[in-house]
Amino acid sequence: MASVQSDLDAFLSTRRSLVLGTRGGDGLPELSVAPFMRDGDGFVVFLSDLAPHTRNLRREPAAEVLLLEDEADARQPFARARVSLSCAAEPLDRASARGDALLGQMEAAFGGIIPLLRGLPDFHLFRLTPSGGRYVAGFGKAWRLSGLTVAEHLRH
Repeated sequence: MASVQSDLDAFLSTRRSLVLGTRGGDGLPELSVAPFMRDGDGFVVFLSDLAPHTRNLRREPAAEVLLLEDEADARQPFARARVSLSCAAEPLDRASARGDALLGQMEAAFGGIIPLLRGLPDFHLFRLTPSGGRYVAGFGKAWRLSGLTVAEHLRH
């Protein structure tokens, strides 16, 4: 399991954006893409009020997250590496010391766009904390996750 955990950690370290699934006000799922930064056992995203997922997370602080291997790098689309996670979303005060530090880290990771977005009052920080999910590394290589920790190999 240690080598699988190491592979999962390496995969996550190469991702810069995630697919974010939230529930719309009509109860239907909504998907979007957001750049993210790792924060310990979770992820931080910086989202605009103009995007439906921000309103959705404020109303219902639950999300599904999908991180995918780049399609161009996948040898077989059916076996594309991916991580899917169920997450609790927590708004973070961007004016707090922690929020300021996280935005500084985001600026280091994403560059000059972050100071521009910081100047816009409709952008908000959220921390997404996974409760569990699934890591698929190829055919027959699927594991159940507890948080971001590999818990068990899934077999048919």
